[in-house]
Amino acid sequence: MKLKSHSLSIIHIVLLFNNKLRRKSMDPKDLEIKKLKKEISISSIKQYAFILLFVAEIILIGAVFIDFFNLKNPFSDVSASKKIALLHIDHPITTKYVEHLIKSVEDIKKEKPYKALLVDISSPGGSPTASQEFAAYLKDLNKTMPVTMYVNDMAASGAYYIASAIKPIYANKNAIVGSIGVIMPHYNVSELAQKLGVKEDTITAGKFKQPFSLLKEMTKENKQYIENALLKPTYRNFVEDVAANRGIPKEKIKKFAEGKIYIASMPEIQGILVDKITNLYKLKARLKKQYDDARFVTIGERPTPRNFLHVMMKEALSLLTETFSNAPRQ
Repeated sequence: MKLKSHSLSIIHIVLLFNNKLRRKSMDPKDLEIKKLKKEISISSIKQYAFILLFVAEIILIGAVFIDFFNLKNPFSDVSASKKIALLHIDHPITTKYVEHLIKSVEDIKKEKPYKALLVDISSPGGSPTASQEFAAYLKDLNKTMPVTMYVNDMAASGAYYIASAIKPIYANKNAIVGSIGVIMPHYNVSELAQKLGVKEDTITAGKFKQPFSLLKEMTKENKQYIENALLKPTYRNFVEDVAANRGIPKEKIKKFAEGKIYIASMPEIQGILVDKITNLYKLKARLKKQYDDARFVTIGERPTPRNFLHVMMKEALSLLTETFSNAPRQ
């Protein structure tokens, strides 16, 4: 036992001696460099720790700031349960436009936070088919998501078709409503074509295959055909749908369905074409209060074309294309 202890002591002495020799043999410059490296390493660790703490503090302050001002927070969307979608309908009603509007609403339906939809309409109307499509869509939507309808500048013709889908109809006192009727424009440029030496030579099979043309005058028979085959059935559907949507007898609605326009505040249309006169800011304030201080999020916006002429040309072309595509074909 003593021998073992003695041998361990000798080993310990030898190791200490070797360490001293190493220190003596190491160049002082090397020792200085080693010491400097150690200090730099410790300093770097401290700097990294400080940066991490600083970033964490910034994130924490940012999260509190976002939450305080009720903005969208990537970490925790506190305001997510308090949203009302605001949909502006401010273009002529075409099939493509209605598809765009429906897609915009369908996108928000996937998000539970949206509690209601406010429709702000300012449109002169358009395609009866597209108008009926969106009116039917809003009626169905209203069963699962409350929809409020506000007429801003105007809801005429097809736009009123859409507005009638939701009750009550709120409107600005100077808004234009009505224009319940159907129109199909026909332009006769046959005299101009004659002067230019242009003649139409169309081959058809079927008496009414081409009931009208720009290059010839429409016959009485063809006019009657267009009226009976297209205009009257569409008009009948329009009146029946508005009457059903408004909960008013068809005969009562027909008195205001002669294509006339009305100012929303006119006494004779109260409770028939319009229910309540108000302003958009008042309506928004009421809805905000009703849905626990919810914030409005605008959906369905389309880029504004560069100038008025561009708008008119684009929309006229769209409506013209749609008119011809809706014409009866065999």
